[in-house]
Amino acid sequence: MKKNIIRISVIALILNVGLVSCSSDGASDSTEQVAETIYYCPMECEGEKTYNEPGSCAVCGMDLIEKE
Repeated sequence: MKKNIIRISVIALILNVGLVSCSSDGASDSTEQVAETIYYCPMECEGEKTYNEPGSCAVCGMDLIEKE
């Protein structure tokens, strides 16, 4: 009787590990970092202020440039 309980427990453990490892939906890829482009005014009218989108400087009107 004890051997049957141990066998059933081992089988249940193996199945559980198998199901968990097979249910991966690519979650490990979610650690990728997306590079964010930053823009700034070449005249530095507003000091070190940066922007997330291209456009023009609110002070001098010059086109913002991409920060390297």
